[in-house]
Amino acid sequence: RDRGVTLARALVAPPSLCIFHTASEDPDSKSPNPRTKQHAIQMPPSLLCQPPQHRPAVLRSTLLRLALRCGRVPANNLGKGMLVPGSEVSRQADRIFRVLSVGHVKPGKGGAFVQAKLKCVLDGTIVPHKFRSAETVETVDLDPAEDYSLLYTDGGLVHLMHGETFEQIEVPREAFGELAVWLRDGMSVRVASRQGVPLLFTLPPRAAYEVVETRLGSREGKTDASKPAVLSNGEALRVPHFVTVGDRILVNTEDGTYYGKAGPDEG
Repeated sequence: RDRGVTLARALVAPPSLCIFHTASEDPDSKSPNPRTKQHAIQMPPSLLCQPPQHRPAVLRSTLLRLALRCGRVPANNLGKGMLVPGSEVSRQADRIFRVLSVGHVKPGKGGAFVQAKLKCVLDGTIVPHKFRSAETVETVDLDPAEDYSLLYTDGGLVHLMHGETFEQIEVPREAFGELAVWLRDGMSVRVASRQGVPLLFTLPPRAAYEVVETRLGSREGKTDASKPAVLSNGEALRVPHFVTVGDRILVNTEDGTYYGKAGPDEG
């Protein structure tokens, strides 16, 4: 039980069906003993016995929805950096959105509302969304992030090792969303979890990659200050004209832009 939420109490009835029950306190109840809202998700128990990489997407989405039932706050209390499950924004319940900005609007007609700009932490999609000021919004509270090292990537799985306990975990590559292209062996990764489920991954702000393709850096008769290049991970970006094939450069992992040349000890 955490903030009025009971997670993943699994019942087997009948034998061919596994029912996950969650119960959360109703935030709109005025009673000193608030009633609870029951949620049930059904699936064949055989799905739970499969290795993580073989579990269907529907199972991963179901377990994620269970982990994200954390609590609700008034819409007026939403703030930058808070996390909102996709069920509050769209039908994509297996997504998490970070609040980029909020604005409180009082139109001449109609009720007040909160205009929020949200970013999907998986694919980087920016979504504008309106919340009624009178409503409550479900939020996601994650455990403190911990340091992991990326050991290797095997097919669709990324293998990480905890920096202190040396415990190893496997995470689907798709869970990194738009950051997956910048994954590299030996890279440090910050992992924030909820009830033991890794949900949010943060890469170093900059990482080094080798330039494997670009044209010669002449600027004669050109007004463009950059040129196209391809990196060792296959990603394309624009670099200054002095960058040549074989150079190691630093890339901003947040937006995939050139930062500068990498030093011998920078990775």
